Amino acid sequence: MRGMIRLTISGILLAGMGMAQTSAPDLNTIVSRMQTAMAGRNHDRAYSVTREYRLVPEDASKATRVVAEINTVSSGSKDYSITEGGGQAEKIVRKVLDHETESANQHTGMAMTSDNYNFAYLGTEANDGHTCYVVQLNAKHDGKDMLNGRLWIDTDSYLVRQFSGSPAKSPSWWIKDLQVTLHYKDVDGLWLQDSTQAVAQVRIVGRHVLTSRALNVRTDMALASKTAPQKATQQRRRRLDPSLVGAGVFQHR
Repeated sequence: MRGMIRLTISGILLAGMGMAQTSAPDLNTIVSRMQTAMAGRNHDRAYSVTREYRLVPEDASKATRVVAEINTVSSGSKDYSITEGGGQAEKIVRKVLDHETESANQHTGMAMTSDNYNFAYLGTEANDGHTCYVVQLNAKHDGKDMLNGRLWIDTDSYLVRQFSGSPAKSPSWWIKDLQVTLHYKDVDGLWLQDSTQAVAQVRIVGRHVLTSRALNVRTDMALASKTAPQKATQQRRRRLDPSLVGAGVFQHR
C-alpha cells in the first residue's frame, strides 16, 4: 500500500512538472509580441506632454527644477520647449531632450531585436498592479543607444511597463556609472513614459539623480497640422520607440 502511495505521489509530481514545462511562456513569442505591441502604439496621434525634471546633487538642498513641453505629431516627429528652469539642470535636460527628439525625428536608435540583443526569461512579477513577464536584455555590442537591464512586459497587452538597467557604453568619460529606470503607463489611450529616474556617479562632483514625471498630457489637432500626412510609399517601418530605452538620459559633453 505504501509503495502504491509513493508511486501515486510520484506520478502526480511528474505530471505537475510536465504541466509547468508546457505552460512556460515561449521567450521568442514574448519578445515578438512586445515588439508588435510597442510599434503599434500612439500611431497617428498628436499629443503634448508637460514634464517636470528635478536634478538632485549630493547636497540635496541644491536641487533644481526644469519644466519642458514635448510635442509629438502624427508622423512620430518631436520637438520641445523649456518653459521653466536654468543653470546646469537645464543644460542636462536639453541634452536629454535633444537626443530624444533627434532619435524620433531621424528614426535612429537600436531596435530590440535578436540582431542587437540576447534575451533571457526570468519569470513573472507584479508591476504597477499588473502581472508582467520579466526579460533580461543584454546588448550584443556597445553602441551609444544599447542597453543592459530588465524589461517588465505586461502579460495581457505585451506593452513594456518598465525598463531598469544601464547603457552598454557610458555616455561620457565624466560618468562612472549610470542606472536608469523608465516607467510607462496608459494615459488617455496613449502609452507614455510617465516617470524616469537616472542615478549617475559623476567624476569629481559625485552622485547626481535626475528624475522626471509627466505633469500633464493633452491631445491637440493643431499639433497634427505641423507635419503633412506621409504617403504610404514614404512611410518607414516603425521600430520600438528609441525614447523607450532612455539612451539620452544624463548625456554629458
